[in-house]
Amino acid sequence: MSRVGIMGGTFDPVHLAHLVMARCAREQMMLNKVLFMPSKIPPHKRNQKISSEELRAKLVQLAVEEEPGFYYSDFELNRKEVTYTARTLELLRKQYHEEEFFFIMGADSLYQFENWYLPEKIMQYAVILAVSRNGVLQQDMLDKAAMLSEKFHGEVRVIQMPEMNISSSMIREKLAGGESVEQYLPPKVYEYIMGNHCYAADGSLDK
Repeated sequence: MSRVGIMGGTFDPVHLAHLVMARCAREQMMLNKVLFMPSKIPPHKRNQKISSEELRAKLVQLAVEEEPGFYYSDFELNRKEVTYTARTLELLRKQYHEEEFFFIMGADSLYQFENWYLPEKIMQYAVILAVSRNGVLQQDMLDKAAMLSEKFHGEVRVIQMPEMNISSSMIREKLAGGESVEQYLPPKVYEYIMGNHCYAADGSLDK
């Protein structure tokens, strides 16, 4: 049975911390591959301006094309409705019977997990891999993981990751302000953003 990690998110834009999260999850859980799956309409961002699907997909493809075991997936972008994780995993399980799924999330998502849509269904279809980042205490995450595992009758594993203070919103703000972001992005992603003037101060998000 193949062990498949899923990295979901808006990836607006994808950055180095996303890649390091996936690497740590893959190495520590011995995953066969990791799918980077941009969200179409994430429920918590329905009222926010998000870059075009085409741009976000392009940047993810550039980020993963030279990473062994990493793959771009348009599974959520091809759907028409709001992309709830529970529904995505249910559809994946129906389509791929031989895979064991591992859903990768950051510590911030772990602490919001009880408020997600049908968290018990998510745990039914996948093992949760919660990546410790941005200074969250290890023991706090282990305690939260144990509580959620018991409450929703599933499995949450905590993944170790070097601290990296990077976020997509920070990158967008720096780009809009004309600041350098080269150190936060995969080289090909940086080259594409700069070459196409994405996330510029004039609001040109859809290059």
